[in-house]
Amino acid sequence: PADLPAGYTFEAQMGSKRFLATVPPGGVRRGDRFTCPMKSLDRVEIQAPTGRWRDGIFDIFHFGALHPLVLNAIFIPLIAVGQIMSRNHLTWFGDHSSRFQSLSVFTNMLMVVLCWGALNLLFLFMIGVTFNRGHLPSYLDYVALGLVNAFMLLFSIYAVARTRGEIRSKFRIPAMLTCGGGKTEDYLCATFCMPCTITQMGRHTADFDTYRAVCCSGTGLPSNVDVVPEPLSSQGANTH
Repeated sequence: PADLPAGYTFEAQMGSKRFLATVPPGGVRRGDRFTCPMKSLDRVEIQAPTGRWRDGIFDIFHFGALHPLVLNAIFIPLIAVGQIMSRNHLTWFGDHSSRFQSLSVFTNMLMVVLCWGALNLLFLFMIGVTFNRGHLPSYLDYVALGLVNAFMLLFSIYAVARTRGEIRSKFRIPAMLTCGGGKTEDYLCATFCMPCTITQMGRHTADFDTYRAVCCSGTGLPSNVDVVPEPLSSQGANTH
């Protein structure tokens, strides 16, 4: 349509399909024909910063105390982690997967949370019934209740740490603690600053200034918004 420099993007249409065209290296002149990947305008991809975190780990209330990401991270952290895993194309164990496979992560995490809640209610009900009958609950009841909650805590720490490690690797964010290849820092953050760590990962892989957070969606974002599969370039410095 005109003389355009390399990298310039514009809206184009082929039949009824609208897409975003990118001018190839070297640029084009008016009347030239060129080929480029067709980036659908029906989906929006967010480019997260590389080489540094988008903001600090303690900026948990950057978008307010009632932000959906904050509420999920504090009260049901596995839901928030599942959303972050899903939009970064990870499995619920923190391994890389395809976008299609990662769609089930939120559902899997939701089932874990529901099972955990049901088991707690069951054990508390059994302990209550025992008290009402005038007996003291068996120590096994308390052991079972403790094991269920200990497993939930350990799995939450594991999921948060693995997700943080994968995000650092994907966006080339260096760790401040280099021992253990950065894993030590991931597990320390997941153990002692879990809500702050989750919200930092959530803000890094979203653009809440532009796109709203969705409390109960699979990715925590609108259905047409996704994170770019691979970062474009490394820039900046770490701001833990």
